[in-house]
Amino acid sequence: MSALAQVGFIGLGNMGGAIAERLARSGAVALHVFDRDPAASERLAALGATAQASARAVADTAAQVFTCLPSVDASRAALFGPDGIAGGKAVRHCVEMSTIGPGAMRELATRLEAAGLGALDAPVSGGAAGALKGTLAIMVSGAPAVREAAAPVLAAISPKVFTISDRAGDAQVMKLVNNLLAAANMATSFEALVLGVKLGLQPETIIEVVNAGSGRNTGMDDRKTGAILSRRFEGLGKIALLEKDIALAFEVAREAGFPLEATPTIGGMAQLWERAVQQGMAGEDVSALVKVVERRAGVEVHGRAG
Repeated sequence: MSALAQVGFIGLGNMGGAIAERLARSGAVALHVFDRDPAASERLAALGATAQASARAVADTAAQVFTCLPSVDASRAALFGPDGIAGGKAVRHCVEMSTIGPGAMRELATRLEAAGLGALDAPVSGGAAGALKGTLAIMVSGAPAVREAAAPVLAAISPKVFTISDRAGDAQVMKLVNNLLAAANMATSFEALVLGVKLGLQPETIIEVVNAGSGRNTGMDDRKTGAILSRRFEGLGKIALLEKDIALAFEVAREAGFPLEATPTIGGMAQLWERAVQQGMAGEDVSALVKVVERRAGVEVHGRAG
């Protein structure tokens, strides 16, 4: 891939901003960015990217345009709105890194293909920290030619690129399955941690033993437990976004005729995330989910320094 390859990136929030930063710092592409928040674009411009005035302006310059947005409505607007990507003069391929569900992804892919553009379904997992380190898992599905065209840019983001299928939407299914497990790991880990503290154990002891034993899982990793012990709930993503993905997974399952009664464990986990949103915690960090359990149990988990 030429160091002058023109690549666009739309959506510079927590995850998109980190991925775009990874690309900007890689020096592998000439990066063009746009976000509705000018400050986000300016931050990337300080790293060498070119801030554009609109999604269309990005697509007028870059042959490949990546999107990472918080909802399907935002993706539709960025692609097909009055100043959207699909009308760009230079764009040839669109890579959707948002989590929008398989049905929406297939709809967008069909519309892009009708406009003569290639579409790649490419959601990611690993958080903003993983994006900056280059350790994201990138799930891709779509036509082989489009996957091949996007491969050098994806490799600059992370070496962990997993081909799911030739059909756009299947990578979205994989992302939803992954996020159900991630959400379940956090929910069960936080419940067990609060229970252990309520019964008199030191939280550091619980964490150390679990992570050395058979209970080890991503819900007990250093970033999440560190946030809980320090009571600094930040840097891991918002509750609302993960709760949205859980609800989306259940919606997709229902549409496919999958019997939800076959997944009582996942159903119970989902209730905890839903309760957090109902308690006004949608904008809080995912690690703050522990507070929902703490309130019911009448105990808080603090590190020894706390």
